[in-house]
Amino acid sequence: MRPGAWFLLPVLLSLPATASSRAAGPVLQRRTLVFPSRPAQVPPPELYVAAGVATLVLFETPPRPEAQVLVREEGRIHLGRMEDGSVLLVPTEDLVPGERVLFSVATPAGAEPLRFVLVTRRDAVDVRVRVVRAQPSADEDGAELVARSLLDAPDARATLAFPQEGVQYESGESRGRVDSVLWVGRRFFIAVSVRGRKKDVPPWRLVQARLRVTLPDGVLLEWPARLVTGAADPWLERHIVTGLLPEGGSEVELALDGEDAPGPFRPLVRDEEPSRP
Repeated sequence: MRPGAWFLLPVLLSLPATASSRAAGPVLQRRTLVFPSRPAQVPPPELYVAAGVATLVLFETPPRPEAQVLVREEGRIHLGRMEDGSVLLVPTEDLVPGERVLFSVATPAGAEPLRFVLVTRRDAVDVRVRVVRAQPSADEDGAELVARSLLDAPDARATLAFPQEGVQYESGESRGRVDSVLWVGRRFFIAVSVRGRKKDVPPWRLVQARLRVTLPDGVLLEWPARLVTGAADPWLERHIVTGLLPEGGSEVELALDGEDAPGPFRPLVRDEEPSRP
């Protein structure tokens, strides 16, 4: 532990009592976040923090010792840097509803900083978050061709896919909806539409789709899926979200992110026998 992190030791020693006191409240969770490849174009990932609970953030490529690590509201959120390059965050009080505190970590020269937003949620608190970079998939180009064929034939989409009734996302004057899902083994193709509630108001711009699954060890894995957008329309957007379900992943959820803020995760239903084209 770095000398600057010693002040956090009393808080760490008190963690079992703190966790016990929250047994009937928020879930203490472990997550792995796959960081977006173009972070400046999407909302920063959220980290869920709470008063008296230490959140450990680990990095696949640890920042150099001299790298700058910043968090706003330093008076209310103690920050400690560990010898392995991880960062420990301990708020002295919960953030108020709607409050979003910026947390950033400098990366090697030429790369964009890793930016996060700290929030307090009633249902969940992060105790460990591992941050990794996205790894390219060998069949992504082929998957995009399939996605574009689905966008070009909207009337045929329902015959290939499993309907997802009631999976909707509300955002002001717009409504996003999961129309259907096609499973081909572990590969998924999710048809999403976004439309304005009023004819003279264009829909909000969908910039990212994220998936979340629960791994066999209980860790939540969250990653940005590939987003393929259909032909431009001023009042209706159509997209296909595609990616691979990790081995052993369960409880699949989808979040649709606008330009200003991430969307909530909503569950997807996976049919027992995946459809085949």
